[in-house]
Parts: sequence; structure tokens; C-alpha cells
Amino acid sequence: MSEIANINDAESARGLTRRQVTLGAAWSVPVVAIAVATPLAAASVVFDSPTAFVTGTLTATGTNQTARSATYSGGALTYNSAGVPGLNSGNITLSFLNNRTPSWTLSGDIVTAYQNAGWTLVSSSAAATVFIHSAINNGQSVTMPSVVWNAPIGSSKPLLTIQVSSDSDDVSGLGLFLN
Repeated sequence: MSEIANINDAESARGLTRRQVTLGAAWSVPVVAIAVATPLAAASVVFDSPTAFVTGTLTATGTNQTARSATYSGGALTYNSAGVPGLNSGNITLSFLNNRTPSWTLSGDIVTAYQNAGWTLVSSSAAATVFIHSAINNGQSVTMPSVVWNAPIGSSKPLLTIQVSSDSDDVSGLGLFLN
């Protein structure tokens, strides 16, 4: 019995056995395959109901020890009818909501930029800037110019929303949120 104990002690002193390494390698293959396949699956979105949605990125930089900035860029509003023939988006309302006023403020003239891209201004305040766009058809996109918010040193993190809605009861809206 002491001979078996000495063999087990010798194996544990060596570290991993060949069997353990082989078993670990066998288990890692499916994990690597899943990790590689996930981004491809995540990139394709299937809509089961008509949806107007925002593309692009909404990012933030800085801490309460530095000036902060948040940027929406590279995007558009796109409509997917989910296969419903002849259904357009309805009039689209796009709202930029800032729940951290007065520390977070819009930088630049987004009103002119959005009007030049075909949007109509509905209202503008420190807390919300709202635009409307006429209906678009399946697969069409409307440009959304970049938007930048800034906040001074000592400010709290951003709480910003880009909200999409339609006046059609059949169309859902999908926006972006940063907190």
C-alpha cells in the first residue's frame, strides 16, 4: 500500500499528467469553436416584428477626475418590415435624452446636422432633443450624424438614451442606451 502512495505522491509532485493534459485539450476544442462562432451569430439579427432601429456606436470616455465625453457615431436609422409586405415605418420620432443635466451638454449644432440629413426638429432642451422623419420603406436607412456630449471634471457618468418610436402601432423602435 505504501508503494501506491509513493507513486501518487510522485505524480502530484510532477504537476499535470499526460492524461490530464489530453483531457483538458479535448474539452477546450468545443469552447474555442463556440467562442469563434458567437460573434458571427450575434451580428445577424432576425426581426419577428416590424422594427425601426438605430445602428452605430455610443461610447464614453473619462472619469470623475477628468473631463468626460460621450459620442454617438457611425450610424443610421434603418427599417425592417420583418417580411410584412407593403408596411412602411410610419413617421419616425428620434429622441436624444440626457438624464444628467446640467453637467452633460451637447457639443456642436446637432439641429443643423440632422436637418441637413432630412430630419425635422420637433423640440430641443437641455434634457431632450427630438426629431421626426417621414416614413421609410423596408431596408431603407436614414443617416444619423454624430452627436457629442461633454461634461466637466467631477461630473457623474453619463445617462444618455437615443430613443426611436413610430406613429404606426405595427412598428417597434429599438434605440441605444449609455449608463
